[in-house]
Amino acid sequence: MTLPAWVAPQRATLVPAPPVGDEWVHEVKLDGYRMLARIDRGRARLLTRNRQDWTDHFTPVAEAAAPLPVKEGLLAGGIVVFEAGGL
Repeated sequence: MTLPAWVAPQRATLVPAPPVGDEWVHEVKLDGYRMLARIDRGRARLLTRNRQDWTDHFTPVAEAAAPLPVKEGLLAGGIVVFEAGGL
């Protein structure tokens, strides 16, 4: 099976509070860049939700994703940079 040409990264939804109950899984929304990492035979490209290639903007992230033990794969997520004080 080959990867589709494009899959839009899932976007976070802002809510006033996280859901309650053991059946829920959630993440805190941080201010950053939503990205899709496309891994293909040991190479990774980082694509924005508008299909812009930002691999050169976040080279260390692409280099970390590239050696994952998959022939092909898509990872959706966010890239956030923290300052020394945790902001």
